[in-house]
Amino acid sequence: MLPRRPGRSMSIVLDGLLAATVNLAAYWLRFRSDRVVAFFPGVWSTTPFLVAGQLAGLVIAGAYDPRPRLDWLFRVIVGIVAGTAVAAGVVGLTLGFDGVSRSAFVADAIFMTIGAIGWRGVWVLRLRAQLRSAFRSSGDDLIDHATELTTLRGMGSSLYRYRELLRNLVLKDLKLKYRGSVFGFMWSLANPLLMVVVYTVAFRFILQVRSAGFVFYLMLGMLSWTFFANSATMSTGAVIDNAGLLKSVRFPRAILPIATVLFNLAQYLLTVSVFLPAMMLWYSVPLAAPMLLFPVFLALQVFFTIGVALLLATGTTFFRDIRHLLEVGLSVMFWLTPIVYELRNVPERLQLFILLGPVSPFVVAYHQLFVYREWPSGDVWLAAVSYALGAFVVGAIVFLGFEDQLMEQV
Repeated sequence: MLPRRPGRSMSIVLDGLLAATVNLAAYWLRFRSDRVVAFFPGVWSTTPFLVAGQLAGLVIAGAYDPRPRLDWLFRVIVGIVAGTAVAAGVVGLTLGFDGVSRSAFVADAIFMTIGAIGWRGVWVLRLRAQLRSAFRSSGDDLIDHATELTTLRGMGSSLYRYRELLRNLVLKDLKLKYRGSVFGFMWSLANPLLMVVVYTVAFRFILQVRSAGFVFYLMLGMLSWTFFANSATMSTGAVIDNAGLLKSVRFPRAILPIATVLFNLAQYLLTVSVFLPAMMLWYSVPLAAPMLLFPVFLALQVFFTIGVALLLATGTTFFRDIRHLLEVGLSVMFWLTPIVYELRNVPERLQLFILLGPVSPFVVAYHQLFVYREWPSGDVWLAAVSYALGAFVVGAIVFLGFEDQLMEQV
């Protein structure tokens, strides 16, 4: 039996509950736990406006249309953004912004979009899985196992089935990178080690930055950023640069952008395995229990990066200019990520904007784990988990939705 799509009324109720919950979470992100209680009146006063505005925006955008639409993702985003903007304007005109956080509206729109797309995406992918299962039980003896990656649940099993192909693609990139090199992987270690020397001289002796362990802080963020930025850049060509392979062999196309992420992950892990112990010894950083969470946040960043890679690989197949736009976007994103400065030194009214940067939650988590040796705060957990799950689900939906059209574009 195929899963039934939630009715119009049920969908509105789900989005309404989600909008009310997200508004409270936005205030919790904006203010520290000891101050958020003082702003509860602002939460209660703005919640009706936000819920009404976002639901009205979704209705006008056609997000509750019972007929299936290919552009439902775009409609949900437009509806929520427009509804939040209108609600903020109405609040400003009627209640004013005294005791109301304007930056919380931005956080609300981001997390509401992630949540609304998330539950719809889960339903869409579940429906695809059920439909494929129904077709298989119709009596057709011929099964194309490569198409199993067109469902979210089948992605894990398909990746395992095609693990040799995935492994060979990653190894191929590693071999090509170091082919003909005498020192091989040592060159990947030389770059961060050289950066340590350069940053030490620049920040400690020229800029007179006296913060203890600042270079350690800086390199933690730089390595994490490099993993993401390289994965995003390479993913733009994951499909269009492998046209020959796509036309000659049938396999799950999502393996290509995923392989680029795993290739950069392999380099990141090898570098960190040498860098972390060396820097901790150099700066006399003692071991601490919170450091055990490093694999957890790394896994969240990997899921987030895979989702972004799937989005970029799909988008670049249809719009080649995304490659060039990404270069500009990464330059801006770098300075909106707390890599060369500490989040706690940013003015409080801007801390939420910095934390909501795409890579910021992961970088901040690594700093909290290794530099401050403290457990990651709740706002970092919320942002990291939301971004990881949201990006992965949205990336999978978009890639799987356009997978059949990729061959026509390469």
